[in-house]
Amino acid sequence: MQLDSSVTAVKSISDKSRETLSRLEIYNVKDLITYFPYRYLDTSDITSIKDLILKDDVTNPYLIKAKVEEFKSNFINRGRSIQRALISDNTGSIQTLWFNQRYLSRALQVDSEYLFYGRLNRKGNRLSFYPRSFESLKNPEKTIHLGRIVPEYRLTNGISKKTFRRWINNLIEMLPVIEIKDELKDYRAFKNDLKHCLKQVHFPQNYEMLDDAIDTLSIYELTEIHLKLMSRREKASTLIAPNILPSFNTNSVFTEFIKTLPFDLTIDQKNIILSIFNRIKKKELINEIIQGDVGSGKTILAVAACMAMAMCGYQSVVIAPTTILAKQHYNNLKQILDKFRISTELISSENKKAKSAQVLIGTSAIIARKQSLIQNLGLVIVDEQHKFGVEQREDLLKPLRESFNKYYPHFINMTATPIPRSISQIIFGDISISTLNTKPAGRLPIKTFTVNNSKRLDSYQWIEGKLKEGDQVYWVCPLIIESEKLQVKSANETFKEVSEYFKGYRVGLLHGKLKEKEKLAVMTDFINKKIDILIATSVIEVGVDVPNSNIMIIENAERFGLAQLHQIRGRVGRGNKQSWCFLFYDNNISESSLNRLEFLAKNANGMEIAEYDLVNRGPGEIYGTAQSGLPDLKIAKISNLELIKQSKELAIKLRSKGINQIQLFA
Repeated sequence: MQLDSSVTAVKSISDKSRETLSRLEIYNVKDLITYFPYRYLDTSDITSIKDLILKDDVTNPYLIKAKVEEFKSNFINRGRSIQRALISDNTGSIQTLWFNQRYLSRALQVDSEYLFYGRLNRKGNRLSFYPRSFESLKNPEKTIHLGRIVPEYRLTNGISKKTFRRWINNLIEMLPVIEIKDELKDYRAFKNDLKHCLKQVHFPQNYEMLDDAIDTLSIYELTEIHLKLMSRREKASTLIAPNILPSFNTNSVFTEFIKTLPFDLTIDQKNIILSIFNRIKKKELINEIIQGDVGSGKTILAVAACMAMAMCGYQSVVIAPTTILAKQHYNNLKQILDKFRISTELISSENKKAKSAQVLIGTSAIIARKQSLIQNLGLVIVDEQHKFGVEQREDLLKPLRESFNKYYPHFINMTATPIPRSISQIIFGDISISTLNTKPAGRLPIKTFTVNNSKRLDSYQWIEGKLKEGDQVYWVCPLIIESEKLQVKSANETFKEVSEYFKGYRVGLLHGKLKEKEKLAVMTDFINKKIDILIATSVIEVGVDVPNSNIMIIENAERFGLAQLHQIRGRVGRGNKQSWCFLFYDNNISESSLNRLEFLAKNANGMEIAEYDLVNRGPGEIYGTAQSGLPDLKIAKISNLELIKQSKELAIKLRSKGINQIQLFA
């Protein structure tokens, strides 16, 4: 059997089952063996029948080892049936009940011993046992469903838990021994071969052996990723950057630039701008992420970089995820670049007549019109790139680079989404990262409060007082319309409620289902103070600056990740006045969720918030699940900084020996 063999090579997997497995993106043996459990259920603790007691906690079932003494299956009515079995161990006996499980007449045999896993319930004066599952003890050493640490997998309709475990078990028995590669053994001690590790991950004997197996497989996976990143960085170092004339003087250009600004730059802004200028001068290809909290002043860095490239005769492109944000960037860049007589143009799907210019600002519509717009491109800047979709770091650049054989344009990604150290190493190991730690002078910290729904009306009265003073309010909801499954407030529902309570004030509604023109019209009215309260979804997470909006209300705040809440909170506090953020939460909030909100209320540092969310909720909460750009890690944890560090050191040693890649289990 080869790892690229079809899954039908595994015992009991039919062609029909193969089609069902394809919905899980499992096509071959390697896909199946690396489809790891997402959690484990410890069913190793067997309870004697005499020790069974009725529990309030039905989520904590019992495991019984017992023999079937009697079994009956009877019809009740309308095709329904009930199955009863009397089971016993050496301490007593108890009745077990199932409903509509007629197959048990064949599956359970009288006088045979089984493991039964389920809950106890009382009917009248009699206790009965209701099994969730059971397993035969004909071959007790081969049990895979009960009486041990049991793997749980994310499955699809048509595949039961037991069936999938049997397939995995069959595959492990069929696999040959897979040795650890010699080159890895030279630099790290491994306790067991890969087949042993795979077996322990799927069917662990104990938690110590499980942890060791996960570490071994994680080292393999992470080392492979580091080697790829190192190869990519080495390849990038051979790419030719735009050619710059010797007359370009970084210090004089920098001095000329800051003279035109109506404000003082922070020390971080100065350092990053000078670094960009110096690398442009040295013809070092820039491939960089500039991260900084909302309001830290990233836009001015884009202005400086575009100005420098225009002075050197190159075109720059600035891409934003929304038309609203693109228009804001256009206004900000144009205001300064006009002073240097550098032409700018706003490109969007609505602006069909836009022409080429030294600096193009717009949405991904720029890429669609690259042939008529792109001329001598030297710099690409992408704002909040992770909002565009998975792996578009390269996808955004590729269409723009295809036209150039001699050199590559510089690339800068600006983001207000903080990048924890572990993620920066494993995702962005081929990219430089600069950080804006200081905010522009005059910005006051946003005062943040958690508010139970029972205190909602008190907040309303305070908000009304601020509205009378001329302040504007953002009011963010997790959904557009009501959901029967999620008991959370929708934007539509909130719009009606807020309009009713705050009579006499102008209330607007903004959400993702509106057309771009409609979104733009609503935001323009809000900026121009024609709207006092803007009800919105998280579409405003990446939004425009409204300095007069000093109050942020977030409904069902427990439904958002902390990093996203921090982004939304950053929509206020854009001026020099005090701002407030209120995190409304449901009365039934869990303790852990409330702790998260309290952490946010007490912390304003985006990096600390992102690190907290990474540890407690995972990377999907920071970058979104489907649009994260995160590597598809099968077993390694992106929050395990120590293992990431070890695998990076191992990758460096392997490359020094000329080894540029290792294949997991290949």
